[in-house]
Amino acid sequence: MEKIIISNVSEIGRKWDSNLEWGVFQSGPNSKQKHPPEFLRSTVCTPFSTGSKLEVYFYTILLGKSSCPYHYHTANEEIFYITSGHGILRTPEGDKAVSEGDVIVMPANENGAHKLTNTSDVPLIYLEVKTATTPEVCVQPDSEKAVIIAPPKFFAKTYKIDSDVNYLDGEDYP
Repeated sequence: MEKIIISNVSEIGRKWDSNLEWGVFQSGPNSKQKHPPEFLRSTVCTPFSTGSKLEVYFYTILLGKSSCPYHYHTANEEIFYITSGHGILRTPEGDKAVSEGDVIVMPANENGAHKLTNTSDVPLIYLEVKTATTPEVCVQPDSEKAVIIAPPKFFAKTYKIDSDVNYLDGEDYP
């Protein structure tokens, strides 16, 4: 067991993810960058780092920015605990105001679709705890994309939902 006391986890002491390639965001088909620099993610634990079946992160969203596009997960549930700032959580039922002390639970289905945007004059900081089930499909309904996440180590690819190939395309099959 690893005991983590949130008040003792300083910004400097957190392990900042290096594999997300923060910096000037480049869009387009050749970009390897997955996330724009409008937010920072600090890893507390993942199945890769601790063998846990949970992922735990601290996120910091800058003023007027969002943590990610509007999306939902098909395999993983998420819980957010807002530690500072306030914002708007877009949901299928409409926009919801969120602020420090709020706990938000998103189920793994269309009803859990969300996008968190910082509307305060300070960074919005929250703790995210999520299940780490793979394979996973994350659907972005606004842009009609799906992200496929699968083992063995880490495979993540984004596809337009309307793109399709024949099941046997490229297979040696009589």
